[in-house]
Amino acid sequence: MIFDALNDTRVVDLTHYIAGPYATRLLAQLGAEIIKVEPPQGEGGRRLGPFHDAVATDTAHIDRGALFAFLNADKLGVTLNLKHPRARELLCHLLATADLLVENFVPGTLARLGLDPALLLDRFPKLSIVSISNFGQDGPDRDSPLNDIVLAARGGWTYAVGDPAREPLSPPGSLAQYVGAVYAAIGGLQALLARDLGHGRGQHVDISLLEATVATMIYDTVTFQYTGIVRERAGKRYAVGPFLLVTVRCRDGYAGLHCVSDLQFQSLFAMMGRPELAADEKFSRAIARMANNDELLAIVEEFFARHDADWLYAQGRARAIPIVPIPTAAQVLEWEQLKARSYFETIDDPVLGKLRVPGGPLRFTSNRPAPSRPAPRLGEHNRIVLGDRLGLATDELARLRAEGVV
Repeated sequence: MIFDALNDTRVVDLTHYIAGPYATRLLAQLGAEIIKVEPPQGEGGRRLGPFHDAVATDTAHIDRGALFAFLNADKLGVTLNLKHPRARELLCHLLATADLLVENFVPGTLARLGLDPALLLDRFPKLSIVSISNFGQDGPDRDSPLNDIVLAARGGWTYAVGDPAREPLSPPGSLAQYVGAVYAAIGGLQALLARDLGHGRGQHVDISLLEATVATMIYDTVTFQYTGIVRERAGKRYAVGPFLLVTVRCRDGYAGLHCVSDLQFQSLFAMMGRPELAADEKFSRAIARMANNDELLAIVEEFFARHDADWLYAQGRARAIPIVPIPTAAQVLEWEQLKARSYFETIDDPVLGKLRVPGGPLRFTSNRPAPSRPAPRLGEHNRIVLGDRLGLATDELARLRAEGVV
């Protein structure tokens, strides 16, 4: 039998920008019905871009960036102005038949709107609420502003990245928000499981983007507690140690190398046509390699610079040495491994055209995901959700639109 993992699961999505929408996108890819609720002017993620030139010049669709199209595919879209009492009343009608509410407002926002999570859980016992915030729902930094550079810095990523003689560097993009989104999706699934396996009620799941970031730094925090050593910036190397975990220039780009064991180094030296290095007292043992790390790296760099990344990858693969080309985004799209698994999927968006996007990261033998639907146009499903499901007549919808409720 083929079925979606979250068949018959309904999620009301009050999220915006990246972390929240990606969390609900993950749930959508598992088969949940996502009702995305936006203010009448649209959520901020619609204006993030990137925008195709043809779209950017069309003011009717300037809020349809590619990022929004990816993060909000497979969702129903409605508009509600939650500052208006009637809109909050309609939201509660949606929550009455929902399993999850996912939101990433500033902590305390729902309570100020008269939608305090504790009250909602009492009113709708089967509902669980996933709240995604910068630093969590409490604590001294709860209300502090945050962006990607703050997450990377406070989460511990930034300090150890970059050249030791230069300033620390933050990872590109919004990686920390995507990490937090994964935890939010897991938290929502756990709440559903607890409800259905005997707890009987929903619960409030508190997701801190900062804590999700720090969770990826286990090696560094534990190492410091045991040794008192803080991992410092090591430039192209992940760290200075009895191994090579480096990014190296090759003839046509860059390649990554991770060599740890004596056997791997022996294979690397043989691949380089320098088997005698395995017997050299400077490189034969881990403690010696650590003391002579710079000299060893210089030898490797000279060899890599004379060869193409794909050749190095093939040679390393044949010898069980982790060597990998460093691809551009365009090359990632064409990687044969991802093509063989049909990982990327194409969304036929009415505004953006055909858009290749990452597919679902989870696969089940009993699950065959349907092709993704385009992200909703602003208020596209008001008639279906607010009209057909909640019983609002056409003229009432029109009146509510004129009053700024929807």
